[in-house]
Amino acid sequence: MPNSPKMPQPAKQKKRKKQTTNKHRRRLGRRKLYAAAAVTAAVTAALGVGLRAYLKSRSPYLAQVAPQLRSWALYLPNHLIPPALMLYIMGLAAKVDLIRASDRDVVIRIIEGKSPDDGHPFSARQLVPRALLQRVPDTPPRPAMIWTHGGGHVVGTPGFYDPQNARIAEELGIFVFAPSYRKSQQAPFPADLDDCYAVVRWVQENAGSLGIDPQRIAVCGDSAGGGLAAGIVQRAEDEGHPVAFQGLVYPMLDHRSATDPTTAAQAMPSSRGQFIWTARLNAAAWQHYLGPSHLSRELAPYASPLYRQDLSQCPPTWIGIGDLDLFYPEAHAFAQRLSKAGVPVTFETYEGAYHGFDHIAPQAAKTKTLHADLIKALREVLLED
Repeated sequence: MPNSPKMPQPAKQKKRKKQTTNKHRRRLGRRKLYAAAAVTAAVTAALGVGLRAYLKSRSPYLAQVAPQLRSWALYLPNHLIPPALMLYIMGLAAKVDLIRASDRDVVIRIIEGKSPDDGHPFSARQLVPRALLQRVPDTPPRPAMIWTHGGGHVVGTPGFYDPQNARIAEELGIFVFAPSYRKSQQAPFPADLDDCYAVVRWVQENAGSLGIDPQRIAVCGDSAGGGLAAGIVQRAEDEGHPVAFQGLVYPMLDHRSATDPTTAAQAMPSSRGQFIWTARLNAAAWQHYLGPSHLSRELAPYASPLYRQDLSQCPPTWIGIGDLDLFYPEAHAFAQRLSKAGVPVTFETYEGAYHGFDHIAPQAAKTKTLHADLIKALREVLLED
């Protein structure tokens, strides 16, 4: 008697594997929640605040967060922990070169060189769709994007963004470069900007051999990386090497934001600035980055991109940010100034979203919309005539 067909068996295994994965995710979620509760309890106890009282005090703020974006991470008392301690913890985290795997069909390489500004070595991750490596000779050159990662100028790694950058590279059929850069505890401004700008110039100068169209290069980034991207774009324009587009995800643009940490949170409407990146932490990070006297002296160009006087030569710009983000006012002000200067600007607001929401809730619909909106903007500028 012939053997029974075995077609159903792989489906059962796949289903069982999916069930196991879901169980693992639930267990991991519970562990994170327990860890968050333990940290919150420890911090609130040290500050003489009861855990129940603390959770109750946070309820009005959490109620304004979009349900799909609510997470155990929002219970962490970032606004209570002394900024110096937070920066110290972030400094320790900066020693870890965090890389996330991607399932996209891209090849990742490391490029290296030396900055023309101070001779410091630079490196970047180069993500190339495998299809571009198989092109025939005389194929028209393709666009490129440089992505500067976030982290308050204190933490962050380009490899953490591999899934996002690989998706952009593959879906658009473009080259993507993600620079490593020195953090503020290693060297203050302008070290990080010099490192990233050196990568931009390397891409521009080697465009011909790489198969890149030098007239279709975008510079994008998130948070502190968004501020770096804006500063890089301004410097590139000033030095005669303009880029085609800037994409800024909840960018850190204004060194004067939250200059009075004791009252800034009270002055913020609703839950703005209450989660992940708070006013006190922001003020401390800027001081760490620019020095203790940065509020009382004239800053070097590109340190605080919002205050550039002439924005008329900036390229088409896309800005995406949640309405609960501490940086919302400065991002909106930057968009308005660009628009008044005649620069094409798209400003996307994500309701009920806080700073870094796409990392906290990567599977949420709003996160997917954010990424889709950025890719759409890149497509319109880099690929459509």
